[in-house]
Amino acid sequence: MAQRFTSNGYQRTPSRTVVSRGRGPGGARRRTLPPHLLPGVSRRRSSTGKMLGVVVGLTVVAFLFFAVTVVAGALSTAAAVAATVNQYQEINGSLPNAAHIAADTFQTTRILDRNGELLQEIADQDYGWRTFVPFEKISPFLIDATIASEDATYWSHEGVEPYAIARGAFIIAGGSGSSGGSTITQQLVRSVHPEAIGAEVSVQRKWREGLAAVALERQFSKHDILTMYLNQIFYGNRSYGIEAAAQTYFHKPAAELNLSEASLLAGIPQQPTNFNPVLYPDNAHRRQKYVLDQMVKLGYVTRAEANEAYANWPTVYEARDGDGAVLDHPHFVEYVKLYLAETYPDQDFLKGGFNIYTTIDTTLQNRAEEVVTQNIQQLQYYNARNAALTVVVPWSGEILAMVGSANFDDAALEGQVNITTSAQQPGSAIKPVVYAAAFEQGWHPGTVVLDAPIRIETPGATDPVTGEDVPFYEPQNYLQTFNGAVTVRTALANSLNIPAVKAVEFAGGAEAIVEMARRLGIKHELAQPPADYGLSIALGSGDVWPLELTNAYATIANMGKYVPVTPILKITDSEDNVLFETEPENTIEVADQAIRPEIAYQLVSILTDNESRAMIFTRQNLFGQTQQTLGRPTAAKSGTTNDFRDIWTMGFTTDVAVGVWVGNTRNDPLQPIDGIQGAGPIWAQLMLDLHSRPEFMALLDGPGGQPMAPQFPRPAGIIDGVVCEATGGLPTDESSNRGELLVAGGAPALRCDQLTPWQYQDLARTIDHMRRRGGSITGAGADSVYRYARAVRFGEPGSALPTFPHPAPPKAPAPA
Repeated sequence: MAQRFTSNGYQRTPSRTVVSRGRGPGGARRRTLPPHLLPGVSRRRSSTGKMLGVVVGLTVVAFLFFAVTVVAGALSTAAAVAATVNQYQEINGSLPNAAHIAADTFQTTRILDRNGELLQEIADQDYGWRTFVPFEKISPFLIDATIASEDATYWSHEGVEPYAIARGAFIIAGGSGSSGGSTITQQLVRSVHPEAIGAEVSVQRKWREGLAAVALERQFSKHDILTMYLNQIFYGNRSYGIEAAAQTYFHKPAAELNLSEASLLAGIPQQPTNFNPVLYPDNAHRRQKYVLDQMVKLGYVTRAEANEAYANWPTVYEARDGDGAVLDHPHFVEYVKLYLAETYPDQDFLKGGFNIYTTIDTTLQNRAEEVVTQNIQQLQYYNARNAALTVVVPWSGEILAMVGSANFDDAALEGQVNITTSAQQPGSAIKPVVYAAAFEQGWHPGTVVLDAPIRIETPGATDPVTGEDVPFYEPQNYLQTFNGAVTVRTALANSLNIPAVKAVEFAGGAEAIVEMARRLGIKHELAQPPADYGLSIALGSGDVWPLELTNAYATIANMGKYVPVTPILKITDSEDNVLFETEPENTIEVADQAIRPEIAYQLVSILTDNESRAMIFTRQNLFGQTQQTLGRPTAAKSGTTNDFRDIWTMGFTTDVAVGVWVGNTRNDPLQPIDGIQGAGPIWAQLMLDLHSRPEFMALLDGPGGQPMAPQFPRPAGIIDGVVCEATGGLPTDESSNRGELLVAGGAPALRCDQLTPWQYQDLARTIDHMRRRGGSITGAGADSVYRYARAVRFGEPGSALPTFPHPAPPKAPAPA
């Protein structure tokens, strides 16, 4: 049975079984639990005991002052005693309380995943790392080792050690310099109350230090003082406090330190550089032996245990860099920092000791990274070396996964650039935004638009690369063909370019598209004046963040309600008090209605319509197959820039939105490949995983913790309408008709044989182009254009264009 030193001297203590949480040298074993750790022992002495301690402590300090000043003739005995009492009262009244000590001391902020798994610790470059831990979460080995090496009489003295303080005072008075020998309490007061102690080497400073130590012992229990001390002291390598030291050197919490690790750390604070086990392992090893010898001397461990701990040198890790230890997913961690800086600009998160609980799920994140890595290897043939993706819950805005590049550590592909938050051209993936703006101005899925050659004059425009004048703009479809008169449903489902350009023109130009993009969630890019983009914005000439484009698709999935993406679930302080927490139950209810739910539903009906997609992509396309496998409506849209530098797949179900980008960070072109071939497989695999693996499905639950209904909710304003096939107008007695989803009280407003001024102008320029340049549109495409013209009796005076004033087609009401 080991012995303990108490205020009554050595005594034998009852044996208790304690299992060390650390394994290895000095790991699990039976040992006697010391009295100061026994359950049920009061952490504070009685008031009588405290007062007696003050008297004893003041007597010691007064004797010190008397011995040095009175003997030297500087003060009388009475004056020395009076000065001691007055100085004590002053210092006692000015000592900070425990809350202030914690608040005034920097702490390390920790970024965690949604399940509490550590992602990174954020350290201020001017400070380092510190995480406060309570007494109960510090290894008993470390407590014993610290007392043995720093202050053997800690549990019995009243803040000062008489012999040491007297010796130190006479050394200083004799002009020999600093003496050392301070108790743990004295070391603590120097750290937390330096303004009252001073920094000069003098008897007066040692006197004030002793008085402050006595005062601190009166205010706090031994446990509290030791806890504050172990959380304050410097262990080298920018690590302050025992938790930071344990994580820095051993990558484990302080509670799990074994005897070998604890004795090594306990020896560092005396000379943090000289005893640094990374820089000077031999010095550290010699210091560890001293600590272990002291522990044996005081009965904390046996000689055999000490020898075993000394012989088994623990694995010591290199120092952490200045940015903190990023364990995984650095792109997301850096985005969290950016988000915090933008959202809370006045809060200093670098040294606040906050716990940032984020939205990502590490298991899903790892799977997403795996899918990206596997697929990008198969795309090397097309010169595609990089990819990025985001997974977002539409109704809450939570980012479940963010893959910023195919390989963060690959300098050749500039893997440290987070593609999800950098400017990329979206290609045709922007088209749902374009058609949302056109629907607000009067179009609907059954509106017929002419997919035919068009030349648009662009006076004053220049090529952004060459700087040469561009007098006109002639958009082309991906397959370099024209399909004639097509419905908006067909145009969007098959990603036809010319109808999209005309949608921009009809909606009011690029300015209308930028405004719609802002409402749907694209906030950071599209920064140039809208005129700079012109009609080519329909084909993705304006840069966007992939993350925010995913957010825009999520808004459509929400039936038009914009919920901004967020990486944060909650933020707590160092004592785990909640400072901020999302309220997911209310998120969707209080969200802004960016577009009418009826318009969102019409867009969803097109993006899930595999039959309409078949004209270009065939019925056996990847999007249709994915929807069939999932057995629920699954919206999808691909995108490809005209020079094959960016390829995309965006899509969603009711419960999740996934956005994928493939390309090269340096903007090198790919070999010809479209979005459905290049980015589609990554998107499809993630969609299948999300809806088949139980651990992922649980992440997609809706408000109240219940799974979201697989069917998109049909707004009350949606009706099953009938439109004429030729123009998409209201049926007449002579028209051939078809069914379409329409908004009650909305478009169409004109008959099948009537056109708006814009439609008339578009038909006129198309017919003129066909007559002058013939052959550019032939066969069924040409027939559909002439059928369109005949339906409105084009060329017959007063027939195609309504007599004015004629009511313009109704615009969709402004969002609520």
